Amino acid sequence: MRGLADALARQGVHCEVVTAQGPDVGNDASPIPGVKMHSFDTEFPAPFWTGYSRKLARFLDSEARSFDLVHAHQTMTYTTYAAFRAARKHALPYVLSLRGDLAAWALRQKRFRKWAYRKALLDNVMRSADALHSLSPAEAARAAELGYDETPTFTIPNGVAVGDPSPSAASEFLESHPTLAGRRIVLFLGRLHRIKGVDVLARGFSMAAMRFPEAALLIVGPDEGARASMESILEQAGVLGRTVFTGMLTGDHKQAALQCAELFVQPSHTEGFSNSVLEALAAGLPVVISEQCNFPEVVDHEAGFVVPLNDAAVCEAIGKLLSDPRLGVRMGCNGRKLVTERYTWRSAAAAMAACYRMLLRNDPRIRLFQAELEAPAGVEAGRSSTISRSASRASRVARNSSAVWRT
Repeated sequence: MRGLADALARQGVHCEVVTAQGPDVGNDASPIPGVKMHSFDTEFPAPFWTGYSRKLARFLDSEARSFDLVHAHQTMTYTTYAAFRAARKHALPYVLSLRGDLAAWALRQKRFRKWAYRKALLDNVMRSADALHSLSPAEAARAAELGYDETPTFTIPNGVAVGDPSPSAASEFLESHPTLAGRRIVLFLGRLHRIKGVDVLARGFSMAAMRFPEAALLIVGPDEGARASMESILEQAGVLGRTVFTGMLTGDHKQAALQCAELFVQPSHTEGFSNSVLEALAAGLPVVISEQCNFPEVVDHEAGFVVPLNDAAVCEAIGKLLSDPRLGVRMGCNGRKLVTERYTWRSAAAAMAACYRMLLRNDPRIRLFQAELEAPAGVEAGRSSTISRSASRASRVARNSSAVWRT
């Protein structure tokens, strides 16, 4: 969401971000150039309803009348519901981004709580929304499968910033992590949560490492309960000494980690559309991802391997790339080209602004807006000056968000 807000602001859309902060949410409330931020502390029952904040709700209720459109990011948070109530109170169009929440694996986690929430509140929100935003055609199909097919759904994937590497960043990163010096680095970038398939990654890497003693595993991301199990798997395989956990990295430090790596692996159980995969492709890395990442373009553009979610398949794909460096370089070049041409934040923001304009004029063609970051015939997808204000709830890696817009 931060990347989208920044890109919209650069295209002339005035954005404001409303965010909840507290122990239950790890939102990044750092400034976004050209975007006003409003941060509110969470309160009980936030541990049971993520992002609960009466002050935030009061802000939306009082300020929403000056906006033109409300956009909520992620489904099962209090902020999403508070934004929906404010939109309905002031008769504003309401857009809801799904962000992977409806995947079968995700709904099985805390199954009863999510079932009860859907029946009590979310079904009404989803069916009353003016539009749903999916990150991939697969996610749009999943929403229809669950009975939300009457709500117009448009598809716009995430974007990523594509920049040039710093000449000294990689060497400085390796100096600070001497375990990696002289190694061929396999990178994971993301939350250490079982939804990311990190146990499969640990076992798959361990198997591949037996054939490639020069290989090392670099784990970049905050621990959300899965690090201990990963360490146990790696230690039993005798490769924990070839593994580095950095915790969460941002900015130049994250880019340095990407520059040091030879390949990227993410065997997730489910993804709406992974920013980490985009970042790896933008850095010129070949990727190994699970089928559940919903990114078939990786195969279509020969930018890596899409594999079944099991240890052997991950091991085999890692082995292919480590045994053929030229293949990895070629795939990395293909991936960077793919991202540069189709998945920049500028393109995503232009497409999103076009969808907002379609909603504001009740254009039924919004149902046709899919996948390629291009509007249907006759719909402008360029710069926007008609939508001038938004508020949204940002979270780690663009999760747990809500937004409102004003012309």
